[in-house]
Amino acid sequence: MRILVTTAPSPGHFFPLVPFAWALRARGHQVLVTMPEQFIAEAGRSGLPAVASVPPIDLRAAMDSGEGPHPSQREGARDASVEHIGRGFGRLSELTVEGTVAVAERWAPDLVVSEPTEHSGAVAAAHRGVPLLRHNWGLELPPETEEIAADQMAPTLARLGLPAPAKAELRVDICPESLQRPGARPAQRMRFVPYSGAGDTPPWLLEEPDRPRVCVTLGSVVPMIHGVKVLKELGEELSGDDVETVIAVPDRFADELGALPPGVRAAAWLPLGLLFTHCTAVVHHGGIGTALTALAFGLPQVALPHMGDQHATADRLAAAGAAAVVRREDITPAAVADALRRVRSEPGYAEGARALRAENTAAPGLDEVAGLAEQLAGAQRK
Repeated sequence: MRILVTTAPSPGHFFPLVPFAWALRARGHQVLVTMPEQFIAEAGRSGLPAVASVPPIDLRAAMDSGEGPHPSQREGARDASVEHIGRGFGRLSELTVEGTVAVAERWAPDLVVSEPTEHSGAVAAAHRGVPLLRHNWGLELPPETEEIAADQMAPTLARLGLPAPAKAELRVDICPESLQRPGARPAQRMRFVPYSGAGDTPPWLLEEPDRPRVCVTLGSVVPMIHGVKVLKELGEELSGDDVETVIAVPDRFADELGALPPGVRAAAWLPLGLLFTHCTAVVHHGGIGTALTALAFGLPQVALPHMGDQHATADRLAAAGAAAVVRREDITPAAVADALRRVRSEPGYAEGARALRAENTAAPGLDEVAGLAEQLAGAQRK
């Protein structure tokens, strides 16, 4: 069976697909990933074959409506608007759809697997007459975003003589049900398996620390927009506590942290699944990939949401009792340090995190769900 995987060129969108793609390969199927050219090398580091759908794209420029700041970046904003998400990713898919369909024509897949914001794969599935599997990467986006994206793409699709995006015949959800948005559409549950990209493993990462280790990270996008000043200041604030603080940042930002006090170390891009093995708590930006990885290890968290669905992720973590939340407008080194001390000292947070870990562990495994994907594609071929 041939499977085409499509994704936006972003770690948070692609990384959650990787374990499932490997599960399909482990069952003997051929998997090909397609995305804009600037992300091909990252796909290659995952061990999956990949081909560019289009030349490099400026992601932010492609999604920009020309109407000013993203709604989630305005002061006091709590979530990205449905319209902005639908239109923005619809515009991105307009730029990739012709190339994605061309890849599908050459590859002739039996199944297309797409993440929730990538819509050119759904067009390719409709054009080829094959099933579409939507692989969610966290909290479900409002269903209206798909309709808005299709509306955004309609003139381009008409000009190219292409059909409207296909509807998913199977939705796969890696988010524990009790963490998922209330009222989310029915989906096939699947165990979340952490993958956070390739990276070197320094020897200290495998050693038991001599005092409790905490991880502080703001992911890959937040430092690009807001810088690393808050990370450096938080490291300085925590240096007086009896913890080892590891600040995890993308490689290009590590040098910007400068000299750090004793007990604080900067780490470039690391496999979070290894880093979290010896951690006792995690401070992060509300990115769902980081949150789910921490929950896979049963770790209490402090969420510092900055934009988009980070706010909703933080709210759901708090509602599940697994995290304390410090809102963007309230973020100071002292406030974050206090929240971290609270989640480490009050047992309810660890209990909430362990309950979500148990829920994830009990979900169907990747191989089982890959078998359902086989059945879906096989039924279509008959």
